[in-house]
Amino acid sequence: MPLPDVETYAALPSVSLPPINDCEATDKGVRRGRKYLFTAQIDQRIREIYLSHPNAKTRPGIRQLAEQVGIPHWALKMRARELGLARTKEKPWSEAELAILARYAWMSDEHIRLKLKASGYAHTVTGIHLKLRRMRFKSDPNFYSGKGLADALGIDSHVVTRWIKAGHLRAQLRGTARSEQQGGDIYLIREKDVRRFILEHPTEIDLRKVDQLWFLDLITNGFVRSA
Repeated sequence: MPLPDVETYAALPSVSLPPINDCEATDKGVRRGRKYLFTAQIDQRIREIYLSHPNAKTRPGIRQLAEQVGIPHWALKMRARELGLARTKEKPWSEAELAILARYAWMSDEHIRLKLKASGYAHTVTGIHLKLRRMRFKSDPNFYSGKGLADALGIDSHVVTRWIKAGHLRAQLRGTARSEQQGGDIYLIREKDVRRFILEHPTEIDLRKVDQLWFLDLITNGFVRSA
């Protein structure tokens, strides 16, 4: 899945977004109190810059984007952290946090973030999105079921079964006593085997159907995961 090089950003249209607060004070504390409007387009370009250079210590594309949209580079970097693009260790979710997540799962990821924040908990939009997807796709934290993987890839579960029976996708049976009339035993698939299958059989995956953040998290082995 090719990602654009930061050198191409100069050709992208500039978006002028002046700060909401017109204060021109240069004091560090005052500057960082200013509010900036981040559109979906700006968020997407921040993601492209970070994911194009996941291991880079500096990203010149951020300064180029800052000049284009009229937002300081430090504010763009802070936004990257909010989006879960900074390389940080993922904090475990407490029972209280999971309860809030389950209660407001019907809301947008951003609204859930605000609900968590109001209760004193800090999780990024990306972290929330991925946690919801993992809860949906993985009944066991260590394995995908055939159906869970099919849901994540946006395909029918019979396709996953065909990959397994053809020897392309490694899996193991759970060992249940389900009869053929009940659908038979359940396949368990390790995450590293899903990643290996995608890398070895990329044409089998329709990127238009997958959950994109989940897919990036899987392929990059957790790079987009965040607290």
